[in-house]
Amino acid sequence: MEHRPRTAESTGLQARLEVELARHRHTEEELRQSGERFRLLIEHGREFVFRYCFPLQRFEYISPGIADLCGYSAAEFCDNPQLILDIVHADDRLLLQQYIDAGDFSSPVALRCLRRDGSVIWLEQRALPSYDAHGQLLVLEGIVRDVSNYRHLLEDSEYDSASAAERERMLTDLRRIGSATLESLELDHVLDTMAQQVVHAGILRSLMVAVVDHRNHVICVARNYLSFEGRYKDGIGRVRPGADIIESPTVSRREGGRLVFSDQRIIGTTYDLDDDNITPTVARTGQLTVIDGADRRFDERFEHVDDNVRAATVSYFIPIKRDGRVLAVLATGSSQTDRAETLRRIEAMAPLLEQVAVALDHATVHGHMRDHARELHALNGRLRHEVSRRLQAEAALRDFSQRTVRLAEEERRRVARELHDGVNQYLCAAGFRLEAAASETEEGVRVNLDHTRDLLDRTINEVRRISQDLRPGVLDDLGLAPAVRSLCEGFTLRTGHAVAHDLTGIPQDLPAEVAITAYRLLQESLNHWSLPDGSTGIQIAIEQSQDGALLCTVIGPTSASAAIPAEVVRNLNERAGLLRGSVTVETTPEPGLQVLICLPSRAEPEFEELV
Repeated sequence: MEHRPRTAESTGLQARLEVELARHRHTEEELRQSGERFRLLIEHGREFVFRYCFPLQRFEYISPGIADLCGYSAAEFCDNPQLILDIVHADDRLLLQQYIDAGDFSSPVALRCLRRDGSVIWLEQRALPSYDAHGQLLVLEGIVRDVSNYRHLLEDSEYDSASAAERERMLTDLRRIGSATLESLELDHVLDTMAQQVVHAGILRSLMVAVVDHRNHVICVARNYLSFEGRYKDGIGRVRPGADIIESPTVSRREGGRLVFSDQRIIGTTYDLDDDNITPTVARTGQLTVIDGADRRFDERFEHVDDNVRAATVSYFIPIKRDGRVLAVLATGSSQTDRAETLRRIEAMAPLLEQVAVALDHATVHGHMRDHARELHALNGRLRHEVSRRLQAEAALRDFSQRTVRLAEEERRRVARELHDGVNQYLCAAGFRLEAAASETEEGVRVNLDHTRDLLDRTINEVRRISQDLRPGVLDDLGLAPAVRSLCEGFTLRTGHAVAHDLTGIPQDLPAEVAITAYRLLQESLNHWSLPDGSTGIQIAIEQSQDGALLCTVIGPTSASAAIPAEVVRNLNERAGLLRGSVTVETTPEPGLQVLICLPSRAEPEFEELV
């Protein structure tokens, strides 16, 4: 039986495929964890999302975060949809009714609500309605968040120094910026919206944003904006809140009436979180840090300010935190005279920073999920390529093995024909000569010639047997069934054990390559079958299954020590595998063995004939 060797290329492809599959599973697990983290952000955030079904007049979903805001659980609102109306402050119920009657649910509405403990909280709702084909409202999905700090800003006497119009404008801007940052899951959009709008609205005169990368334990400066009045590129003008917003990739110092820009870019500057620089320090501590004048923790590469000018400035470093974890650090500055006002504005930004923290966290998780999806897509591409290469290699190996078997069969047929038509004929002729010579010689010589004739007859029979084993002529001339009968008769003559066979199920139109493969597999099985003394013999049955496959079953007694060797079973499977078949060897209760051979009755188009 021919053994199909495993090539080095096939082994290498399998190893690479296993590595890629391991990476695939790892990426899928990271993607699952990112998805779970995203779900937890939604369910445990300080704001809550909801879905309300109008035909059923009930909530289909409320995130658990509502309990932190109102003191009532999501289950209570689902069990009692009226509860959402009951907790609205009595003075705001008319406003709520007007909002419902207007039907413009896409516009935000802010209402006072009563918590379970009786305290008042300001909640702002933004929702997205869905209608049916007839314009009837079906579902309202939205997000509700706490805006109490915004509202208290208008009422706090600490801000009497600012005009009411200025306070109202700041409140409006902060709410608008907070809503805008939550509209996208793209990190760049969140950073640009927050940084640009805070500076553009004149809330701060400048803003640097450094994003924390906890995976790599670093913090990187991502944005730096100025509110500049004048010609920035020429260095003529001044930083003033409310002026034109300028993206500033570098830092500058003032010399006389001009700005001189540094050669060192601040955008992209990265610090290790353990660095002594002020930015990673704030990222570690999570504390608002205000520094008057110069400080040794400033980056010397960006310090080009005169000592007297630096002494008159104040630097502010503001952490953006989510569940105690710092996600980013903001930095701004002011003069000493504007110190108190800047601190008040930073305090007023607290609700905005909470919203920015939520947006940054969501955007970061979304970015990780998107990166994982891209990695997964690329990995799938590599896997498909590797699988394709492996299939091609296996097809080439199968084709090579098939051609090898075909050549071996052709060589066997040639050798068998030469033994039968050449060597055997000469031996027969020699026998006739011996027989003629024996009739003409004396008695003593005749005896020796008779012995020689017997030896020659045994030689002829042995050559005939070898020729039959190499390539049974009956298989080519009469088909599989007569060939199997001849094989069984030969087994009986050789071992003395009978072989019962049922060959009525063999298809008439069986392809030659399937017939020769089935014959060789049965021949190899019988050659390695050792029957114990006194056994009843072997049974062979060949039939066609419902799906058209050729099934060959060999059942017979044997002993554990006489089982078919594993190497032989492997060779049987490799030979059957050339036609995408299989060989199964099982033990039977007698004890004994059962060999089940399964071959497709029609060879695949890619397989050439083996004969």
